[in-house]
Amino acid sequence: ADGMAQMNGVGEDVKSLTIGFIGAGNMAQAMITGWLSAGILSPSQIWCSAPTDRSVVAVKKLGVNTTTSNKDCAQTNKIVVLAMKPHILPIALEDILPVITSDHLVLSVVAGVKLSTLEKRFPDGTRVIRLATAGTTCAVREAATVFSVGKCATRADSALVETLMSAFGTCAELKESLISAASAHITPGHMLLAVAAMADGGVLCGLPRHVAQTLAAQTMIGVGKLILETNKNPGVVKDETCSPGGVTIEMITSLEKAGFRGAIIESIARAYEKTLSLDKM
Repeated sequence: ADGMAQMNGVGEDVKSLTIGFIGAGNMAQAMITGWLSAGILSPSQIWCSAPTDRSVVAVKKLGVNTTTSNKDCAQTNKIVVLAMKPHILPIALEDILPVITSDHLVLSVVAGVKLSTLEKRFPDGTRVIRLATAGTTCAVREAATVFSVGKCATRADSALVETLMSAFGTCAELKESLISAASAHITPGHMLLAVAAMADGGVLCGLPRHVAQTLAAQTMIGVGKLILETNKNPGVVKDETCSPGGVTIEMITSLEKAGFRGAIIESIARAYEKTLSLDKM
């Protein structure tokens, strides 16, 4: 009962808060779209800043408040989301640091940048939470998100982040040493490449492209849903689908000969290494 009361309190808090995005690119647009679609936030609760009017054109179409002043955006909102490429972060911080106080909760979706790096730049007492999510899937509310809290963030901050991020998918708190690995894991590039390749294979075999693409995408959704709902080991599910001398084992044999499994593992390892290299502040 206490837990339910706490979550109800968080829900009420969500309806009264405002959030300011520093950055109006793909990540900000996807997160905003997800929240608006879920109905957890209204456009009037969201602000977004970028250097020029041209930079906010796309996000303005979502009906949210926009400004070309990062400083004003941070000053107006007590929850600030850092949503830009790592090399842009130092410039953005110069803009907002004069107005950031211990009353702010700063959420960072900047790839690779550690909590300690951010915390040493902000005033003492600033609550900081680092997140990793796949922006491309936030918009359709099927994202996987992980987060880690800084030394000043509270349990209420964690509950709020979990409520917000769960609105467009799954959300879990991890210790920060695992965030970069998780970030590499949820980057959807390999999944997109797999769907594209499956569609190409269908076209090669005579299917119209739109049919092949739909079949490939729906199959990936189905497999993902099966694993999430049953918690079965995917290797076990694969074995169950491979009848002796059948079509599926023929497909698996071809993929194994081509090094498919090793290529996926290596792609995630390389993405992890790249993520680690991004914290250069």
